[in-house]
Amino acid sequence: MGAAQGDGRGVPGFARLPPLVKLGIWLALTVAAAGVAQAAAWGLGFDGGVRPRLPDLALLSLFVVMVLDGWPASEYGLAVGHRFLRRFCKGFAVAGAIGAAYCGLALFLWVLVFRTDGAGQVFRAVKSALNAFPHAAIHQVVCSGYVVTILRRRHGRWTSVLLPALAFAALGRLGDAAALASLASWRLPVGRFLMTALAGLLRLQTGSVVLPAGFVTGCLFVYKLQRQLLVLGAAPAELAAWVAPGGDVLSAPLAWLVLGAGIAACGLSLRRRGPTDPIAAPPEAQAAFKRTFPLSNLSMMAPLDVWLSRLADARFRVGKRYLARLAAILVCSAWNTILSLPERLLLPLLLRRRPVLDPVVIVGVHRTGTTHMHNLLALDERFCTPRTYQAMNPAGFLFSGWLIAPLLRLFMAARRPMDAVRVHFFAPQEDEFCLAGLSRLSPYWGFTFPRRWAVYDRYFFGQRFSPRERQEWRGVLLGMLRRLTFWSGKRPLLKNPCHTARVSMLLEMFPNAKFIHMVRHPYDVYRSNVHFAREGHIVWQLQDPDEADSYKARFLDNYRAIEEAFYRQTAHLPPGQVAQVRFEDLRRDPLGQVRCAREQLGLGFPPSYGQRVERYLRETSGYRPNGFEPLGEGARRDVDAALGSLMDRWGYGRDGTCRPARPTTPS
Repeated sequence: MGAAQGDGRGVPGFARLPPLVKLGIWLALTVAAAGVAQAAAWGLGFDGGVRPRLPDLALLSLFVVMVLDGWPASEYGLAVGHRFLRRFCKGFAVAGAIGAAYCGLALFLWVLVFRTDGAGQVFRAVKSALNAFPHAAIHQVVCSGYVVTILRRRHGRWTSVLLPALAFAALGRLGDAAALASLASWRLPVGRFLMTALAGLLRLQTGSVVLPAGFVTGCLFVYKLQRQLLVLGAAPAELAAWVAPGGDVLSAPLAWLVLGAGIAACGLSLRRRGPTDPIAAPPEAQAAFKRTFPLSNLSMMAPLDVWLSRLADARFRVGKRYLARLAAILVCSAWNTILSLPERLLLPLLLRRRPVLDPVVIVGVHRTGTTHMHNLLALDERFCTPRTYQAMNPAGFLFSGWLIAPLLRLFMAARRPMDAVRVHFFAPQEDEFCLAGLSRLSPYWGFTFPRRWAVYDRYFFGQRFSPRERQEWRGVLLGMLRRLTFWSGKRPLLKNPCHTARVSMLLEMFPNAKFIHMVRHPYDVYRSNVHFAREGHIVWQLQDPDEADSYKARFLDNYRAIEEAFYRQTAHLPPGQVAQVRFEDLRRDPLGQVRCAREQLGLGFPPSYGQRVERYLRETSGYRPNGFEPLGEGARRDVDAALGSLMDRWGYGRDGTCRPARPTTPS
């Protein structure tokens, strides 16, 4: 089943707590949330008509526990394997067919009959049934996924299935004190208990929550349609009590027998074959999932005014396969726009005179090792650097962001899609995602709208900004840095490949800013960026690119222009303000190269910082960068033609080798 501990993304020590203690914390949070909700209802004057929905509060509380635990999603069954959509549809179809057959039997026996309210009722029924999709998916992630997994490791498979099913079934009744004394009121929780238990067994049997999520979705879809469209008919009361008491099929003993038969069949299968470990997704499944998964655009919490303006610029041309992603983006953006509105309106006024120290900026074209250098320098506690949760919610990360961002953290990939580098909620992140989430002035909008690359890639270059755009960009960056350093007042540490050709714009704002320029053999950079365009961009995009005018097609020309702009804009800077590091040297001797660059920039190398670097290097020693096939002859000629002079300058040979390291210099 993999490691029992978390992966370092949660609260230290929480992952080592016993499962029952974690569930106790969950129940305590649920009760506390219910108390707060009830108190708020009373405070607003809703004395008797509003009660907190405990199942919903329980799901939200479990989200909090999952965030504290910090496990990667694949550990609790959110890994997506081969033909994942087919598996979901299979579960949905089986449950839907059984439910439809059951309702057909009830209609045949005149236990149930159709309502006669007209087309309006059908519309309301379909609308209600569609809610089964998000509700069932969330329920299965936290119940059959997370809770089943943590319990199974210490308490066995049956306890891991039955205990959460019992807890969620009981919570549906505990919110109604008047119903507790009525035995009939527990009929529906029995049906929910059996349905949840069967889904948990399917989770153990398949190693993923995909099929059981489809099964629960099918059950709830049919159930919601039945409750809206079918009512009690003229059958004898004794027959109705067995098939659909009170017009509710999930409360019926006959439905319990059907679910019980499924539990028995799954139990026997598990006894013979044993449970399945979390599945590993093959490349084709990973690619299909990354293309269709709706919660993967890192800017989805950007304010709605930013998103609508970008959609209008793209003339709302969104591919059909990306409509679910667009819907998720607009929902998250709308909610966050409301929550972050006070922060967006008030903080710029309150912080307009707050000074920001001159930053240290790591630059270099994408895939040159900027992330590795960023992770190493971010270990220095004297710096303040953007984190992933801030990049996800740049408009509201200071105060309101915690209300939504932790929920998205659950669906974050444990590794970056293009290079398998570990990423977590508090990992150092590049500030360009913040800038993209706050304005249109970022080339990263080209990842989302790749057919507009000709518009967006000019924002790689400071000299291509109009005077008005330069002023707007400076305001956005300065406002973001003021909020970033609001609590600490520390010196900002930024990592942003897009800043490589914007040095002059940064120097206008921060004359004493320091730069670390990362370079890498252009053959490797080109291959890695082609891979990045293929494997990384699909998690952001809302339309398929035009291959003739894509990121890949423009890359070599942009690469040369960006590096030439960097050298022009730094030619007047003294050695103490800019340093250059080759990725190959950094990988060979990370401690020595970091020390050399820091000393050249006058940043020093405190012993405590050196110890943290050494510990980090030990913890990440198992990571291996992507391996690629050698460049074809045509691609090598293209790279040589575009970047030959830069290769000579950096000490890279046409055979893929590099000369021995030399002291870091700006030129």
